[in-house]
Amino acid sequence: MTRSDWILLAINASPKRTLSPVQLQKALFLFSMNLSDSQRKTEQFYNFEPYDYGPFDRSIYDDADRLVSAGEVSISESTSRYRTYSATPAGASRAEELCRVLHADVLDYVRRVVTWVCSLSFNGLVKAIYREYPAMRANSVFQD
Repeated sequence: MTRSDWILLAINASPKRTLSPVQLQKALFLFSMNLSDSQRKTEQFYNFEPYDYGPFDRSIYDDADRLVSAGEVSISESTSRYRTYSATPAGASRAEELCRVLHADVLDYVRRVVTWVCSLSFNGLVKAIYREYPAMRANSVFQD
């Protein structure tokens, strides 16, 4: 599996099948922290650095753009100022195929994490990440 496959998995695990940028970043961050390369079936994953609102890796957006070009993800502007990432039918189908190669415990973790990040407000999610990973607050502009 490639690291961008995890973007599809995260989006597909979302209760609404969509993720905001902060939800996508934080879900993938938690996958990086709590799943091994072996569990993710990857040799390389995202490298998060402390940024304005916690852990961030710009290449997630680049990979999402490539998934858009491949017809597996769509990006729409929401009523807020943020984009929304959604799986296309082809992307959802591919995500289901990817699920078949992962251990049931890993899939359960993915679903729990994505459901959790989707259940929190922007502020609540950033605060929760900072509480568990205080080093990710180093370059923060977030005021709580």
